[in-house]
Parts: sequence; structure tokens; C-alpha cells
Amino acid sequence: MLKKEQVSAELSRIIVITLQNKPQIQVSTSRVKSGDLVFVMGTGFTPDRTAMSHLRRPDGSEYNPLRLRTNGRGEFSHKIDTTMLDTGAFEVWVEDEASKVLSNRTQFTVE
Repeated sequence: MLKKEQVSAELSRIIVITLQNKPQIQVSTSRVKSGDLVFVMGTGFTPDRTAMSHLRRPDGSEYNPLRLRTNGRGEFSHKIDTTMLDTGAFEVWVEDEASKVLSNRTQFTVE
């Protein structure tokens, strides 16, 4: 049988998980000319923690993930310089390292 303190702690954990938003990202543009910048903005991540950004190339391979720091509101912004990127469609998603929850996936195309 669970003690009152154990039940209370478990309920608190469930409430925190329930209230946490699913992380969301968006990119500043869906199409960009080679050499221009793309900004990735994220919300709903664990505040003051880290998130791992993933970028998939048009050929399906992935760049090494990049660790980002979230602010006190669980937000971040990051710029991608497309100068060295191939042309084609790139896919971006971000993992909240504290909760292990993945954001939505979004794309941008380098022309």
C-alpha cells in the first residue's frame, strides 16, 4: 500500500507532466536563397535547460546535433547560415533534453 506522501509525490509528477506544453518550433521562412539566414524559434521547452537541435539534409543524412540553451520561459532562437548548405529541402526538429519530448518537425528549402 502506498503512503500518503508517495501518492502526493506521484500526483505532483503527473500534474507537472500534464501541464507541460509540447515543444513547438517554427522557421522564419520556408524558402531561402543560398547564403541567407534561417531563424529557428522554439517555445514550450523546459525553462533554463538544454535542447538538442537536429537538421536533416536533402539526401536524408543528418548533421551533428547542436545543443541549445532555453531561457526562463522555455524559449530559444537560433540562426542557420545557409552559405555552406546544399540546395534542397532541409528538415528541423528539436528534442527537449530534460523531458525527452520531441518538437514538431518543420522544413525549409535552400534555392
